[in-house]
Amino acid sequence: MKRKVFLAAALFLVLGVMGLHGQQAATQGPEGAVLTGVWHWQNVMPPAMFGPNAVLPSLLTFHNDGTVMCSDSLAFGGLPLAYSPYTYTPFYGVWERTGPHEFIATWLSLRFFRTPGDLAGNLAGIVRARAQFTFADDFDHIAGTIHLDGLACPTPLTCPDPMAPDALWVPFAMGELSFHAARISVVPY
Repeated sequence: MKRKVFLAAALFLVLGVMGLHGQQAATQGPEGAVLTGVWHWQNVMPPAMFGPNAVLPSLLTFHNDGTVMCSDSLAFGGLPLAYSPYTYTPFYGVWERTGPHEFIATWLSLRFFRTPGDLAGNLAGIVRARAQFTFADDFDHIAGTIHLDGLACPTPLTCPDPMAPDALWVPFAMGELSFHAARISVVPY
């Protein structure tokens, strides 16, 4: 009897360990390519404004519940003051699958003045980022385009509702940006 219990326990343990390994993040799920995970994302900045090879790096986490969080260098000073008098909170949003390997996403961020003077630190507005992208070459790389809009706050305490259909979103002057991203994976210790 003890032997049967021991064999059952050993079998349970082996199958449990095998289940822990699961499938790799960079595989196909029943709906198509798996997007969830953490990505190193690079927005390609306009050469005319920022010079050749300028990219704005970000770290994004796509969650399986359709939410996404983006932390980028804009949240910590970002662009030189000459290019942007603002700093931003991390971007929070949602993503949707539009095809087996295609996606769209929308994020919002709060925008604050960082220029010296009376307005420094005050809320200036809300920023919306909208992206369309697809897997590129394999399931560990994505590429696409992103469009940024701003919604100004008349005062720090009177921002318009960013969800209102009649909100007056103004496109950023730099226009649509292209981006590419790579899935972050475990590096052996």
